[in-house]
Amino acid sequence: MTRPDPAEALNGVQTGHICDRCNRRIQHGDKAGMYVTWYDLGGWIPRRTWCLDCCPDEVDSGTDEADEAILLGVFFSHRLAGVSVRDRCRPEKSR
Repeated sequence: MTRPDPAEALNGVQTGHICDRCNRRIQHGDKAGMYVTWYDLGGWIPRRTWCLDCCPDEVDSGTDEADEAILLGVFFSHRLAGVSVRDRCRPEKSR
């Protein structure tokens, strides 16, 4: 089974406006990052939202061997728009 591209699947997804790392408010028009995980029953699920300063460059190596990605986009009306993949970690079994 081929999974949909996380950037395409989550372009326009609603998200919070507070950075999960530093608690700074993410303003309309700011670039922001999002950590997402693939679940077979739910598809791509957003799990963390960060301001651009706090957004990591890559998926943490200590993750639980899931298909995970870090996305970048512009925060617009409580949604992430113009989303692109910054990093993606796919487990060996799903490739």
